[in-house]
Amino acid sequence: MSIPILPSSAPFSDDQRAWLNGFFAGLLGLDSSANTESSTRLAETAPAIAIETEDFPWHDANLPLEERMQLAEAKPFARQLMAAMAQLDCGTCGYLCQTYGEAIAEGRDTDLKKCTPGGGETMKKLKQLVANRPDESAESSTLNPTEVALQPAQIERDQSAKNGLKKPPCAYDKTHPFPATVLEVAPLTRKDSAKDVQFVSLDLRGSGLEYEVGDVLGVYPENCGELVELLLERLEATGEEPVSTPEGSVVPARIALQKAYVINSCSDEWLQTCSHLASDPAELSKLAELAQDDRENYLESRDVLDILDDFPSVRASNRSEIGQLISSLSALRPRLYSISSSLRAHPEQVHLTIGVVRYERDGCERTRKGVASTFLSERLKPGMRAGVFVQQSHGFRPPVNPETPMIMVGPGTGIAPFRAFLQERAATNATGKNWLFFGDQREASDFLFRHELIEYSNCGLLTRLDTAFSRDQSEKIYVQHRMTQNGMEMWQWLQSGAHFYVCGDARRMAKDVDSALQEIVAEHGKMNAEDAKSYVAQMAREGRYGRDVY
Repeated sequence: MSIPILPSSAPFSDDQRAWLNGFFAGLLGLDSSANTESSTRLAETAPAIAIETEDFPWHDANLPLEERMQLAEAKPFARQLMAAMAQLDCGTCGYLCQTYGEAIAEGRDTDLKKCTPGGGETMKKLKQLVANRPDESAESSTLNPTEVALQPAQIERDQSAKNGLKKPPCAYDKTHPFPATVLEVAPLTRKDSAKDVQFVSLDLRGSGLEYEVGDVLGVYPENCGELVELLLERLEATGEEPVSTPEGSVVPARIALQKAYVINSCSDEWLQTCSHLASDPAELSKLAELAQDDRENYLESRDVLDILDDFPSVRASNRSEIGQLISSLSALRPRLYSISSSLRAHPEQVHLTIGVVRYERDGCERTRKGVASTFLSERLKPGMRAGVFVQQSHGFRPPVNPETPMIMVGPGTGIAPFRAFLQERAATNATGKNWLFFGDQREASDFLFRHELIEYSNCGLLTRLDTAFSRDQSEKIYVQHRMTQNGMEMWQWLQSGAHFYVCGDARRMAKDVDSALQEIVAEHGKMNAEDAKSYVAQMAREGRYGRDVY
């Protein structure tokens, strides 16, 4: 007899409820026995209420925002919110695109700025949707109760649990990060490069943390100490004022600014708090307006200190107001990085490939710094520790069959997961062919992991290595150009079952690579544009097209 899971009030008939209880109990390993009557009822009822997988036609990072919104126009509110996300399922916000939309729709999360890849475009659309939220009575529910949108990886984990194969959970996760010791920080680009890319190695010994190639590492960063001190000086604070953290604890202001809150961008709540503390009516009005709608994108290049400098009448007159102002900032969230190592090649270690972010704002002498990238490359030294956790990939894995060919496109820091893929294939003696496209600005200064890749080529692990260095000639050449130049051979690889992967910038590179892939399929597969698009979409459905884009 199956254990009842659905409540008696669920909108199903007795037969439907019995079938669904049996389905979910079996999926979760809760079905202790099955009698003949329930088995017969299952067989008779199943065809009538087959579980459907919800279709998300807008869930494509290559689609422009407005096209995604049109596809979701007639959908429930939560799905419209989902369509406004960047469609990367990157996890940076702490959710997937679907679950972030649901959290906002249900009121469990009110922060509309968590979709980092979507940036200001996504934030503005979310604000617009929330401001014009439809009457809840018009939507009977967010989801049809017979629609179950389980990811393949989740189904696999559930089945493993049912069969008793699931590993015991690790003590360290996103809410309890492991304090990993830094083993090495080393430059991957030369000093004359226009970029700064660093190699970071962390020690996982004693953590119990395991990862598969394709997974990402979450890192809890800390803000730049110099910026923290400048903020305290501007607020005329000692740094010892009590401040409540997002988790509910109380810490000194200096610690809160360094470890708990975002100070390189501004939340709406913080702008509203500033408006309450502004003594100048014009500044008060402008701050309140910015909190509602930043029409001129004034906030995009400004951090918290910039705002305080631009609105000098904002003053916190006592310890309580200082605490209130700081606690109205957005919570500092972990950053996710593609893992660039294999545990089989480097037991109890994890490697990262970090593109360091630094830039100048017009009219300001102070250098802006990426929070996590400069934390890992500048402020952390060997022997120091950083809180980390492993986040599983959503299907971004090398082929299960070691004989299956791989085509990998990873310019710049997009090389990170493919270094791991190659290490894994070397360690497991996989016989499948491997083709890598790598690109950057200049070969002499920006050829990341050059010696490793050349060694892989010489030993035969890398069947083909095609590079594109855009600034080494008058005409800029990118990885997508190398793809089309070798289109016939790529088509032959695809026809032989090769898996195709791309990692890197979603807005430009990955979109251009996807277009080049469709062009190759159309030209060499003798298809029209629509059929080529369908072919590539089918590759994705079959798990042969993996994207780790951001």
